[in-house]
Amino acid sequence: MKRMRAVLVLVLVLVAAVSLSLPGATSLAQEVLTNDSVIQMVKAGLPESIVIAKIKGTATKFDLKTDSLVGLKKAGVSDKVLEAMVAAGSVSAAPTTAMPAPPAPAVAAGSIKNQDVIYQLVGDKYVEMFATSANLETNMAFFQSKSEVVLEGRKARYRIKEKQPVFLSTYSSTDAPLVKLKPGDSNDDRNLKIGSGAFMPFGGTQRMGVRNEDKIAINIERDARGFYKVTPAAPLPPGEYGFILATGFGAGSGKIYDFGVD
Repeated sequence: MKRMRAVLVLVLVLVAAVSLSLPGATSLAQEVLTNDSVIQMVKAGLPESIVIAKIKGTATKFDLKTDSLVGLKKAGVSDKVLEAMVAAGSVSAAPTTAMPAPPAPAVAAGSIKNQDVIYQLVGDKYVEMFATSANLETNMAFFQSKSEVVLEGRKARYRIKEKQPVFLSTYSSTDAPLVKLKPGDSNDDRNLKIGSGAFMPFGGTQRMGVRNEDKIAINIERDARGFYKVTPAAPLPPGEYGFILATGFGAGSGKIYDFGVD
């Protein structure tokens, strides 16, 4: 009896091994891409288009904190691949059904993040704002240059009605000043001038940074948790605004936490 039972167990093991080796057999584990997966593909020399297609077609669990993005850039990951990773992270974090603004559900004070984030304070809830990618465009003319930050769309998706909204930010006013954005003259975009210069045969000047005339005066204070409570010093007229990450445009692109006042 014992011998028959041992033979039966052996047969079952052999059947399982054969079934797993068949071409049609599939693994129950689903592949999930991580930062290390992307770095591995990049270092292996896979084309950029293949890496992006893999990101779009595979489940992801990316670490998109600022330090992690900097590490990916240093590891040789291209700007387009980084954009695909950020987009994949945004999609996976988004709600399953389309919702009107605000773009994220309000959270209780005890659930808020404490790094690389800006919230709008609505009553006793915190509504997370999401940064929008923007490009730095430089136009050269005869002995002159002009640099602008350009965002797609003439209006931000995040709309508010408060004229003096209250924000809670992990960024200081130096790291992320509040600015007014100018709708494009002919294109479907919004612009912010951050650089200009004049070049002469034997020298010239070049100015970079947000102009004082584009900055919005604010009242700011830091609470016990280390957050900055930011409020416009005067009511905001209807228009387009944003907190620009001032140090993020050295490589030609950056982020703005944009919003519109109706």
